[in-house]
Amino acid sequence: MKYLIADLVTEFEPKHSKFKNLAKPFEFFGDRKTDILISLSDDYINSMLKRMVAGTTIDAAEEFSYAGKFCKSIIKYNAMLIHSSAIEYKDKAYLFAADSGVGKSTHTALWRKAFENEVKMINDDKPVVRIIDGKAIAYGTPFDGGSGIANNISAPLGAVVFIKRGESNSIRKAQTPEIIKKLYFSTAHFVSRDTADKMLTNFENLISCTDFYILTCNMDISAAYIARDAIVK
Repeated sequence: MKYLIADLVTEFEPKHSKFKNLAKPFEFFGDRKTDILISLSDDYINSMLKRMVAGTTIDAAEEFSYAGKFCKSIIKYNAMLIHSSAIEYKDKAYLFAADSGVGKSTHTALWRKAFENEVKMINDDKPVVRIIDGKAIAYGTPFDGGSGIANNISAPLGAVVFIKRGESNSIRKAQTPEIIKKLYFSTAHFVSRDTADKMLTNFENLISCTDFYILTCNMDISAAYIARDAIVK
């Protein structure tokens, strides 16, 4: 079956119902040639399951396996996964990234509460950013990371925000060294030795055309307003 993910024709055959349902909105019936072909055996997926935390389902292992292969394959297409919660607001995409447990999903939930129907969720775990003609575009993917939020939406990238937990709310522009470090940790699982140089080039191209911020925030709804007022141009 062919799917259009990040405007790349991707061919694979989901075996389990959860991933089939997540992938369905991305189905592609055009006549473009396949850009990415992924074929995974049952043995590969079962091996992945054994390495994941206890209680992980075979459905989740399948999705994670395909996500890994896809995210390695897209690097040569000037694209990268950014582990984040991605929203669309006023026709632009905004990505909120954080270490596990810090609250990236909690923060985008505050945006939905504050700005209601003006906010659309793109993906709550594994959106992809691709550089095309010098501009960054964020794409939803069928890889939900267990969140259940994986929509087929794309929009020009407005900003990437790295979240830190704090008692009060503040936001500042990120500096290049900290951007590279944080981008690396959001993509490290999908970078191999033969793709590392290309990924660094992708980072440089993304930094040249995108604003990056560090948001220190609590869980009060005012955090969404402070972030919105700083990053939305």
